[in-house]
Amino acid sequence: MRNFPRHKQQRGAALIIGLILLAIITLLAVVGMNISNSELASATSEQLRMRAFQAAESGVESGLTDVFLVGTAEGAEKKVGPVAVPGSSINTASKAAVDTSETVAAYRGESSLVDGYGNGFISFHYDVDSIGRSARNAVAEHIQGAYVVNSSGGQQTFAPLP
Repeated sequence: MRNFPRHKQQRGAALIIGLILLAIITLLAVVGMNISNSELASATSEQLRMRAFQAAESGVESGLTDVFLVGTAEGAEKKVGPVAVPGSSINTASKAAVDTSETVAAYRGESSLVDGYGNGFISFHYDVDSIGRSARNAVAEHIQGAYVVNSSGGQQTFAPLP
């Protein structure tokens, strides 16, 4: 019976299989990092879009409080902005707020109504247009209609609008 040394029968198959597995693991790691980076960029874009949305909503809210300052003259409007959104972070390079809003509250006309009791009312119609901006040119625009009702006779009267 002859004994053959084992090292002569092995031809380096373990080395080749090890290198192939190492290449596959490296490829999976690179693909995983690329997916992770693209998801991070997507999440950042969504966050900035939401910040611009919230800035526009903040502008609408402040514009609705300014409706009483617009008046009822034809073409009357009140512009505010750009204004820093409360709680917005500050750009360290420019020292300016990252999230801002610009608001225009404009008078659009009036209409009248008489209820079943003989009371007359006038409604003054306004539009509030707000543009919110955030970092990396994220922009959102919101338009909100509003009206103010005032008595035009009857028993109860309110102070006229400015």
